[in-house]
Amino acid sequence: MSNIIIFFLTFYILLISVIGYGILFQNLCFGTIKDMRDQKVIYTGFYGLFLITLISLITSLFISHNFIHNILLHLVGILSFIFLKVKNKKNYLKIIFLISLFTLSALLISKTHDDFSYYHFTFTKYLTEQKVIFGMGIIGHGYKLLSSLFFLNSTFYLPFIEYFSFHFSLLFFLIFFNFFLLKEIISQSIHEVVKFLYIFAFTFFNLSFTRLAEFGTDKVGQLLIVILIIKIFQYTCFDNNKSKIENILFLIPLLGFCISLKTYFLPYILLGLIILLLDEKFFKSLKIIFYSKSFFILFISLSIYFFHHFISTGCLISPLSFTCFGENLYWADDSKSYKDLSLWLEQWAKAGAGPNFRVENPLEYIQNLNWVPNWIEKYFIGKFLEQLELLIAVFFIIFVLFKNFKIKIKEKILDKKISLFYVIILTIFFIWFIKHPSLRYGGYSIVFLTLSIPTALLYQKIKNKNIFRKKLKYLVIFIIVIFNLKNINRIDKEFKRTDIYKFDNFPFFAIPEKKFISEKFPSGLIIYRTSGHCWNTPTPCIGNLSGKINVKNNNGYYFIYR
Repeated sequence: MSNIIIFFLTFYILLISVIGYGILFQNLCFGTIKDMRDQKVIYTGFYGLFLITLISLITSLFISHNFIHNILLHLVGILSFIFLKVKNKKNYLKIIFLISLFTLSALLISKTHDDFSYYHFTFTKYLTEQKVIFGMGIIGHGYKLLSSLFFLNSTFYLPFIEYFSFHFSLLFFLIFFNFFLLKEIISQSIHEVVKFLYIFAFTFFNLSFTRLAEFGTDKVGQLLIVILIIKIFQYTCFDNNKSKIENILFLIPLLGFCISLKTYFLPYILLGLIILLLDEKFFKSLKIIFYSKSFFILFISLSIYFFHHFISTGCLISPLSFTCFGENLYWADDSKSYKDLSLWLEQWAKAGAGPNFRVENPLEYIQNLNWVPNWIEKYFIGKFLEQLELLIAVFFIIFVLFKNFKIKIKEKILDKKISLFYVIILTIFFIWFIKHPSLRYGGYSIVFLTLSIPTALLYQKIKNKNIFRKKLKYLVIFIIVIFNLKNINRIDKEFKRTDIYKFDNFPFFAIPEKKFISEKFPSGLIIYRTSGHCWNTPTPCIGNLSGKINVKNNNGYYFIYR
């Protein structure tokens, strides 16, 4: 019982801290929030996650994220929530709390993501035990695949719950995602096309993203990018007010946040072209953006994030080999090793490799469209088709429920703004398909946007808003029921497990104990070795028992090299 109290109490304490940081961020960057009923509070939770992540990226350069660091960090967040004066704060918290209750079943997991034990857990644990170490990429591939989510999760390392809160951030993203969508859907100022895009997103992602253990570092960024792109679509194609650029400024830090979560979101910068190309006052808008706090925050946050790439790997953007300087750094691998890693990831994304198979001639396999037949057989007919069928079913359910569409979209297709926007979406889809055609590598978001935008253009103006809201309630109840039934069924199965992932310490997920050896270097750093995944082994941890490495101490920082 004590574990259950600690688990959920810590979850809600951290949730309040995140909201407090969100209010603080908005007050510092966009002016004081006077009322939590303001439409701009749709960003508050995400801003909170972003600000904590930014602080984490900065402080990890100097200290580890131990109990003292994290207690002080979240104390500031809680005090910000309590003492920053905003009207209707309790009502906002009540809605967030209600949404959290409807999704809480997803938080109870016994088995984590497959990559959790490989490097997610290890990297996050390393941040709680050490300040940054140069050359971590030398001791394992996992240290070459950075996500700002690891830095966010490391701040959740707190007394009593320790590492078992490292997946809390995943549910925070889903909670704020749902709050954003529901507030936008019931807003009177949202165009019908955009409103139905939000309904599609709410339905599809809550029915698809039910297992928190499958989120990894990939799905949270896709939740965020979808709502931001729909918001940009609204501002550029349907809003004619003069404050369009000012509204876009609210999104810029969060677009940077998406890129730091996963660098495969970089192509979405192409959407910035739309904002500028469609604006009659091009140079004025450009000046407003470049001289804004938002752009400064974007520049600073991404600079610090990519500096962490450099610290760990010697690359500005790992694993893009053309950004690597390993030939000139004694503590980093050369650019060829990152080119090989990039090719390996592309081979995996194109179904050329799996846990139990590898294709012959992988370099030839990934070229042109040689991979397509095998990709269709091993990936499309399975996971991809399953998600595609779900999305089509979502369209059908909403068509039947709202009955508010007609097959007459010629005038919308010919609209210059909509056409240009959609061309950019198709371009991003093409980049995704050619380079990394896996749903986890940005596929959920871009496939959803590619299919949902033309579908949403079928909808007419909502005539009876009371009937619309009534049907919306039915849809929300349906989604809540399905979401929780799927998780209750999963939890029941996890209680019946007999392997290493069984629920021995409910509600904490399983962490198998690993045997390890240690080696202390003259520089003072201890490096630990184990066989296979590191799990709860102290850090820095290497997942093999052999291989020579060296460690140097320079001005208080450790450098690992071969």
